[in-house]
Parts: sequence; C-alpha cells; structure tokens
Amino acid sequence: MNEADWNFEEQKEETTFTCVELRDTQGIKADTIITLDLFFLPIEGEEPKREAFEKALESFGYSLSEADGEPDTVAASVDGVTFSPDGIWKHEEPTTKMALARGYQPDGWGFAEPE
Repeated sequence: MNEADWNFEEQKEETTFTCVELRDTQGIKADTIITLDLFFLPIEGEEPKREAFEKALESFGYSLSEADGEPDTVAASVDGVTFSPDGIWKHEEPTTKMALARGYQPDGWGFAEPE
C-alpha cells in the first residue's frame, strides 16, 4: 500500500469525530495539552521495515515504547500536543505517511487522561 491508496480524508474525519465525542462525553477541553500515543501495524502482504520506520519516527522527535502485549505494533508518543482535531492531525498525517512508506499502517491513537 502506498500513500496514494490511503484515504487521508476519512482518517482525518475519524479523528475529528473522536475528538468531538471525547470532548462531549468526557469533558476534555480543546486547549488541553496531551501526550499523544500513535499506534501502527504491519500492512498484510508487505515486508515491514520496522527499524527504518522507528528511526524515522525518532528523527522527528517521537519517543518509541512497547505496545502492551502487541509485539508487531510500533508505538510512538509525542508530548505537548493540543487536544483538538488539528493538533492531533498535525502528528497523525506525517506519521501515517512515514508508516505507509515503510510497510505499516495506522492503528489508532490515544492519550493518558489529562490531569
């Protein structure tokens, strides 16, 4: 799969929907600063280039961590993200492009409950 085959518009719409839902149901304010966790899985039928993907993420300031019980998952985090569709998309879009170029696809995002 390459960038041209990925539906970025749908992905962005899902992010917007999720942010609005969390704001409305959990009371998370749009100006809340979060540590954003991003998750990626190998694309079925492709040879994932994990080391290259992780190196690319780190070179752009993302921290890597182990995904609990998910050895194939690449998990990356970044601090100081504004909880808003645009704040999250600012990281989701470029990391998705990095992932697709290296045999991975996004598998969602999350964050710890802000204090």
